[in-house]
Amino acid sequence: MELVQWFFLGILFTLSVLWLAYLSTVVRLDWYAWAGLIVGALAVMFGIAWAGASFLEGIPRSGALGLLFFSGGGLVLMLLVWRYLVVPELEHARR
Repeated sequence: MELVQWFFLGILFTLSVLWLAYLSTVVRLDWYAWAGLIVGALAVMFGIAWAGASFLEGIPRSGALGLLFFSGGGLVLMLLVWRYLVVPELEHARR
């Protein structure tokens, strides 16, 4: 089961890098937008890794809190950056 977790995280990491690489070809963003997206993606993956390890060790409460704080915080950060920094640049690039 542990190997499946790391395989899933590897696939998730690869897809996020490919998505960010594609985004860099579509729109030009400032450094803080890139930092927000990268930190958010890493926080989501860290939360998933934390939860998987905690569930395998038999401590489900720690896994649930890891998902809530790390992955939830990463998702909120990525959504805020996307809404307020990326979408306006995408609309500007389409014109």
